Amino acid sequence: MGEGPRPGLAVVAGSGLGGLAAIGRVRAELGFEAIPGLGAGAVDGHAGRWLLIEVGAERVFVLLGRRHLYEGIAPRAAVLAIRVLARLGVGRVVLTNAAGGLTRRLAPGDLMLATGHINLMFANPLLGPNDERLVPRFPDMSRPYSPALSRLIREAARERGTALKEGVYAAVSGPTYETRAEAAMLARLGADAAGMSTVPEVLAARHAGLEAAAVSLITNSHAGPRHGPTTHEEVLKAARRSGDRLAGLIRTIIAKAE
Repeated sequence: MGEGPRPGLAVVAGSGLGGLAAIGRVRAELGFEAIPGLGAGAVDGHAGRWLLIEVGAERVFVLLGRRHLYEGIAPRAAVLAIRVLARLGVGRVVLTNAAGGLTRRLAPGDLMLATGHINLMFANPLLGPNDERLVPRFPDMSRPYSPALSRLIREAARERGTALKEGVYAAVSGPTYETRAEAAMLARLGADAAGMSTVPEVLAARHAGLEAAAVSLITNSHAGPRHGPTTHEEVLKAARRSGDRLAGLIRTIIAKAE
C-alpha cells in the first residue's frame, strides 16, 4: 500500500470509531473485501477499510472496523487482519473497542486501558494446526498486554491531560448484550468492562510476536441502576460523541511510539 517505509504500528478502530481516519493524511486505502479470506463484514459502525495514514512524519496502518465471531465466521477468520499485519512487519498494535461498563467507577465516555482480559467467547483463534517452526504451539498469556506499549499509552494520556482509567476486559461472543445477571457475574469474576471483540486479536497478536495494547471507550453501563435497555445505535452514538478524545490520544501515541 503506497511507497515508502512500512509502518511498525497499527491501530484497529472499534464500533463507531471510524473517526480515527482523521488522525492524519490518508495515503492509501483498501477495502477488506479485497483481502482474500477477510471479507467486508456487514456490521454498522465498521467501515471495513484498511488505511495507510501519515501522522506528521510517521506512517501507521489504521483498520476501520474488524470481523466478529457473532457474524458466524470462524475464529481464525476473525483475526486474519492481525496475521496480515504480522506478515507486513508490524510490531505493535493498539486495539480500540466500544465496551459496556460493569462497575460504577466506569461511566459512558470513559476511556479504559486494558490490564488483562477474561475470554468468555469459548472460542480461540489458535485452535487447529500450528507450525512450531514459526510460532509456539502454547503461547504464554501471563502478560497479554504489552507493559511497554501500555506505559506509552499512559504517558500519552498524561501528556494530553486525558483521563485514562484501567481495568479488565471481558470478551463475550454476542450479539446479545448482557443480562443483569450476566453483568453481575462478570463483575464478580473481576471484569470491569465487557465487549464482543479484541481478545481474539490479542491472542493472535501475541502468538505472532506482536506487542498488543487495548483501549476501550465505555459507551454504556451495566452497573446498578444505570443498567437499562441497550441498543447498537446507542453504542454508536456514544462512541462518536467521545471519538475525538480517543483520536487525539491515538495521535499522541503514534508520535511517541516512533
